[in-house]
Amino acid sequence: MNSRFLKALAPMLAFGLLAAACGGDDDTETSTGESTTATTAAPADSDDSQMPEEEMASTDDDQMDDDEEMPAADDEMPEEEMPADDAEMEEMELSGRLVWWSDWTIEQTEAFIDEFNEVHPGIQVEYTRSDDAEMYNRFTTESAAGTIDADIVIIGWDGFSRGWDAEGWLHAYDSPEGAAIPAESRAENGTWYTYGTLLEGMCHNTERVAELGLDAPTQWEDLADPQYKDEIVMQDILKVGSGAHDLMIETRVYWDDDERWEAFWEGYGANNVVFQASYTEAQQQLVQGNFAVLGLCYLDFVQPSIDQGAPVVWSAAEPVVTVGFTVNIPVNAPNKENAEAFVDFILSADGQAVVADVVGQVPARPGAPFPEPAKVAEGIPQILALGTPRAQAEYNDNAQWYVELAKEWFDLR
Repeated sequence: MNSRFLKALAPMLAFGLLAAACGGDDDTETSTGESTTATTAAPADSDDSQMPEEEMASTDDDQMDDDEEMPAADDEMPEEEMPADDAEMEEMELSGRLVWWSDWTIEQTEAFIDEFNEVHPGIQVEYTRSDDAEMYNRFTTESAAGTIDADIVIIGWDGFSRGWDAEGWLHAYDSPEGAAIPAESRAENGTWYTYGTLLEGMCHNTERVAELGLDAPTQWEDLADPQYKDEIVMQDILKVGSGAHDLMIETRVYWDDDERWEAFWEGYGANNVVFQASYTEAQQQLVQGNFAVLGLCYLDFVQPSIDQGAPVVWSAAEPVVTVGFTVNIPVNAPNKENAEAFVDFILSADGQAVVADVVGQVPARPGAPFPEPAKVAEGIPQILALGTPRAQAEYNDNAQWYVELAKEWFDLR
């Protein structure tokens, strides 16, 4: 991906490529994760004059006979006082700041910081939470100017990372945990790693569906069924949603049948879909029971509401579209050592378990625990967002064409 393409990509983000896959909250929030580091006061200087007589250094008269064997050093030194190896010392000594740009929810971000500080209590994590479009634009602007202050950037879609890497804006770090991540999910030079994937499906409000006597939608083409007219809510696909590129491209590629594809999208648009400014707002409308269906629903974002008792069901429609999320260290990161420790943790077996349990995304590391809610998608064909040569070509060459079709089908201007 060259710089000319990146310059062309930036304005397209106004149409929201994959941005809402990380949440659509337009407000940026900043917070500081507090951490404490235990300290131990150093012992006072010794004074031989205050030592008991029996502990005073021996004189020449009572020195050990030449034939008597000196005790081994290991025997003399208590185990707890043995010096740690270099790696342990380095881990123990990590401290200071870590500035994290996160596209997770605030709750997910803060819970992950708590887990990270269990391993690195001396690192104080400060985070800024924003959606991907805003984060991408900020990263691009500040990296080009050399003014970026982030140490860690987590963003949805590895295409962004590939572009940043091509511009030389990412720090290459060969994490000892990186070998556990499949080769196709990381940069060969260690500039970025896919740590997990988000699952895209659809959601419905069970109470609203029952009240109106509707069928529960389970497949993408159900969204074109006239029974759902005026009952579908969705993030604005021309601003913060992925529908104008991701879902439109992937259904066309997967079905490989333009007649079927056009019929679906025309029917979907004819159902008077109500658009919200952000994904978060669209999801809240569904949770509150104001609509029956959320047309594009992110499992890791909706699951907390389901856990709290919301009458919402997430459906894994075929194909389940997955979005790879990456962890990146800017080349000008002020605190690279702490950032590298963060990368090591999120790619480690323990960190990947946190990705599954706290963030709700599917870990990239083979053998890592699968999020319990995501198990409904097991066995259903999946397709990585813009992850095939044809899908990439459609986006690179025809993105604006999809936007114009979306405007026509959904009567958007």
